Amino acid sequence: MFQVLRGGSNSHHSGSFFMSRPEGLSNYVVLIIRTMVDFQIGDVHITADPGQAVVIAPGTPYHYYNPQGDYIDDWLHFQVTDEEWTGRISQIVNHLFPVDNTEFYTNLIRQILWEEAYAKEDYRQQDMDACFTILINHLLDAYENKDYKRASLPYQEQLQQLRLELPSIAVKNVTIKECAERLGISDTYFQHLYSKAFGISFQKDLIRFRIEHARFLLSSTDMTLEQIAELCGYANEVHFYRQFKQLVHMTPAKYRRQN
Repeated sequence: MFQVLRGGSNSHHSGSFFMSRPEGLSNYVVLIIRTMVDFQIGDVHITADPGQAVVIAPGTPYHYYNPQGDYIDDWLHFQVTDEEWTGRISQIVNHLFPVDNTEFYTNLIRQILWEEAYAKEDYRQQDMDACFTILINHLLDAYENKDYKRASLPYQEQLQQLRLELPSIAVKNVTIKECAERLGISDTYFQHLYSKAFGISFQKDLIRFRIEHARFLLSSTDMTLEQIAELCGYANEVHFYRQFKQLVHMTPAKYRRQN
């Protein structure tokens, strides 16, 4: 379905770099731009800040460079053999648009290049298609929301990483103070940013992850309720029962019987 031709991640180019393809290429090009860029796509001239993406269609003339110095990007040249995907990609080609968390795209492009070069042949195409599906879907979503994207919060990437880890650390006695210190900010500011980023307070999110883990253990193990409470970060069994019933609307024992 997808074929990788060449690519690079976090590629640095000197201030003299100037890419010019007056007749375009026969393949698609994805660029995740990480410095200021002066871009000409067809007849359209754009100057853009870092954190932009563009998918250039085959046969499109273009040139670009950074007028302020060194240029950095992630790039991928590829082809598509599936008509449905060709149609989806056609919705976003030849437009610069903002993307959140450029590191996500860097890592994804890096993984695509790794799969193409080193994956076992039996799985290579399937792995690359899966990675490309994630890449194109995220680019489509970013393009569709280009006019409605809220300004990035301070510490946004660190907060996202913390929340990804929260299901694992929720079972420990993690505190707001520890999380705030990890970001190097005050407790109050951390709570404000967390609520604004995810629409839920840190403490409620922590409880939610703990109870989700408790539900999994109740339905998949024969551990005692006391053991489960302890494994989910509760020093007080009564506290565990109270929070479980508040969120699940039944006691842990009743939940276990029904599941």
